[in-house]
Amino acid sequence: MREEVTGIALFETVNEVTHRFMIAEALAKGLIVAGGAKALRNKFQQIPALTDYWMNTQRLLALNLLFMPVNEAIIRNAQNVRQEAGLLTNDSMIVAAMREYGLSFLASNDADFDRVRDITVFKPTDLP
Repeated sequence: MREEVTGIALFETVNEVTHRFMIAEALAKGLIVAGGAKALRNKFQQIPALTDYWMNTQRLLALNLLFMPVNEAIIRNAQNVRQEAGLLTNDSMIVAAMREYGLSFLASNDADFDRVRDITVFKPTDLP
């Protein structure tokens, strides 16, 4: 592996992805049919049987990623991003962190980021 690209992610983003992996696994295995975390919370005794989500998270952690912390300035500046671009909280934290760390390139398939000034968004369709 040549590791030509290094990605940067927030610890909070990894936590959110892990959560989504868990909910998706519970849905795929028929543990829940709707309701997300609330429905799964009611079936807490089944949670230890879920393991695929953690394997997917471990794959994510094995990528060539640098994990960055969130600080108070990022949390405060995320409010400005929400006001400027109408982003939801998690997305606004990403943009605020990018600005805090001097980053301008983002890889995402989320079209909401297209509304943000001063960043360049790369989508999966940009790859050959």
